[in-house]
Amino acid sequence: MDKIIRVTTSPKQEVEVGKTFRVMLEISNTYGWIGNVQVLFNQYGEAPSIVKQMIKEEENDDTIKYCAEVQFNRLGNYFFFFSLEINGETKAIKISRKTNQPALMYAWDESPYWRELVIQQGFEVPEWSKDAIAYQLFVDRFCNGGDKKGKQEGRKYRVWGDFPDWHRNSSGHFHNNDFFCGNIEGICERLNYLKSLAVTIVYLSPITESLYRYERYASTNHMEIDPDAGTFEDLDKLHKKANEMGMYIILDIAFNHCSSDNPIFKEAMRNPNSKYRDWFYINGSSYNCWYGFPDMPIFNQQSRGYQDYVYGKDGVVAKFAPYVDGFRLDLASELQSFVLEGIRNCANQYGKHLILGEYWYKVPIEILGKGLDCPTNYPFTDAILKFVAFGRGADFVGKLYDVLESYPQNTIDTMFNSLDTHDMMRAITILSLKCVRDEPDRIWEIDKEGSRWHVGDRFLTDEFRQFEFDNDKLRGEDYEQAVRRLKVAVILQYFLPGIPCIYYGTEVGVYGFKDPFNRKCFPWKEEDQDKKLLCYFQEIGEFRKQYQGAGSSFEVLYADNDVFIFRRKNGKNSVFVAVNRGEQRRYVDVPEDFKHSSKTFTLNANTDQNYLEPYGGMIILK
Repeated sequence: MDKIIRVTTSPKQEVEVGKTFRVMLEISNTYGWIGNVQVLFNQYGEAPSIVKQMIKEEENDDTIKYCAEVQFNRLGNYFFFFSLEINGETKAIKISRKTNQPALMYAWDESPYWRELVIQQGFEVPEWSKDAIAYQLFVDRFCNGGDKKGKQEGRKYRVWGDFPDWHRNSSGHFHNNDFFCGNIEGICERLNYLKSLAVTIVYLSPITESLYRYERYASTNHMEIDPDAGTFEDLDKLHKKANEMGMYIILDIAFNHCSSDNPIFKEAMRNPNSKYRDWFYINGSSYNCWYGFPDMPIFNQQSRGYQDYVYGKDGVVAKFAPYVDGFRLDLASELQSFVLEGIRNCANQYGKHLILGEYWYKVPIEILGKGLDCPTNYPFTDAILKFVAFGRGADFVGKLYDVLESYPQNTIDTMFNSLDTHDMMRAITILSLKCVRDEPDRIWEIDKEGSRWHVGDRFLTDEFRQFEFDNDKLRGEDYEQAVRRLKVAVILQYFLPGIPCIYYGTEVGVYGFKDPFNRKCFPWKEEDQDKKLLCYFQEIGEFRKQYQGAGSSFEVLYADNDVFIFRRKNGKNSVFVAVNRGEQRRYVDVPEDFKHSSKTFTLNANTDQNYLEPYGGMIILK
C-alpha cells in the first residue's frame, strides 16, 4: 500500500479573527508507531507562535486521522507544519520542494510550510465592486465639457491637446501650473464612451481646490471643488447619471499633506498660537514637507483638529461621501491606521463605500477590512509587465502567489490591477522596451539610482526630461510591437484576480514616459486615436462582463519563459486563460472540461487546434 499523507483545512485559506480553524492530518499507519502529533503555526519565520496538540479522531486498517481546532486572536498571515514522533524519532511533515506534496522529513530540513493562512477582520465590500472594470481618469486632461474657460488668476491655461509643459519656469523650478480645463461636466458627457468599454467604476483624480497644481494632490481647500473642475452640483449630476447607467464613482483625495498656499497652513506658520499650529510639524520658520517639496507641507495626523477636519461629522469625507461611491486614498501607506479607519467608518455612514488605498507594495493584513478594503495592486502591475517584456514565468508565478496568499478574498476580488497610472510610464512606452529597468527595480523606474542620469550623488533632471521628450513619440514598428505586447498584458490584467483598471487613453494608444509625459490630454479627435486598439479593449471588456470571478480559486497550470496558463473556478463558472509572449507558435493543453465551449476570446490563437501564435492568447469560459 502507498504511504499516504493528506492535509485538509476548514476553511481553506482564510478565517476571521476569533473564529475556529480546523486542520486535519491523515497519515498511513505503515510508517510505524505514531505519537505526539502537533501542528505549529508561525508568522513570517518567527518561532512558532501557536503549538496545538492534535487529537486522534479516526483509525482504520490503513490510516490514522488527527484533528486540531485553533482560534487566532491576532490578525496576520500564518504558515503551519506538523511535528510528530515516528517510532520514537521526532519528524516533521512539510511540503516537499521537489514534488510540492506533503512529505515526512526531519524538522530542520529546509522546505516550505503550508501556504499562508489569512487571519482577517471579517468584512464586506460593496457587491457592485466585484467583477468590475475600472477607468482611472485625470480630470484636468480627460475632457473639457462645454468648452469651459479657466477661472483662476495666476494659472497657466493651455489649448487642449498641446504638449504638457516639461521645462523649468522663470524661477528655475519645475511647476504644475499647467491647466487644460478638463472638468466634471466633460466626464458626464463621455459616460457613454466609458460604457462602451464595459466600465463600471469611474475613478476620478482629485478635484478639490489646488491653486497652482493641475493634478490637485496638494489642496488649498479640501472642503471645496476647484472652480475649473466644476461644482458640487456637477458632481451630483455625474454621480446620479453614472449610477443610472450601472457605473459608480470613486474619488481620489490626498490627506497626507496640503498646499503651502492653503490658508490653514499659512495661518499656522504666521501665528504660533493658531489652532492650526499642531496640524503640521513646524519648527520656527521651517516645517516638514512631503518628499522635500516645500509646497507640500505634511499634516500631523495625531492632531485632533486634523482628525475632525478629515473624518469628523462636518469634515471632508462627510461632505463628499454623499456624492461618490468610494474613495481612493492617496499615499494610504503614509496614513496612520486610525486615520484610515476613521475615513472608512465615516464614509460608510453614507452607504457602503469602497475604500481603495495607494500602496506600492503589499498591504499589511491589519489594515484590510478595518481601514481599507483593497489596494492599488502595483505588485501585479510590475509582475505582468515584466513577464510580457522579459519572460521568466517562474518569477511571475511566485509574484502572483505572493499577493494572492497574503490577502483575504474580498480584497483579492477588489484590488485594482493597472498596467499604467499617473505615477509611472505609460504601458505602451514600457512595452516598447525603449528604456526599462530590470531586477531588482520595478520595470518603469528608469530614473532610480544607478541610471544613466546619475552622476555621483547628482541626478541630471534636465537631461532626463530632454531624453523623455526626444523619445516620446512611438511610431512604426516600435509602436506596433508595443501594442502586440500590450494586448497580451491586457488579457492577464482582465482575467487575473482583481479589478482591471484602464488608465485613460491607454485604450487608444496614448504613450509617454513619466510625469508630465504620461498625463497628456485625451485625444478626442478620431484621427489621433488607434481605433483597432480601442476595438480590442471594447471587445475584451464585453467578454469580461460574461465572467463572474468573485470568490474564485486560482491555479497556475503551466508557466515557462513565453507561455503562461491558468484557470479560475467558483460555484458559478470557470475560466481557462493561456497567453504566449514569445516569437514561436506554441500548442497548449486545454483541460477536457473546457473543450468545445462556445464562449471563447482569442488573440492570434486557434481554439480548435489549441495553439497560440506569437503574441497570442485564448480565454475559454465554462
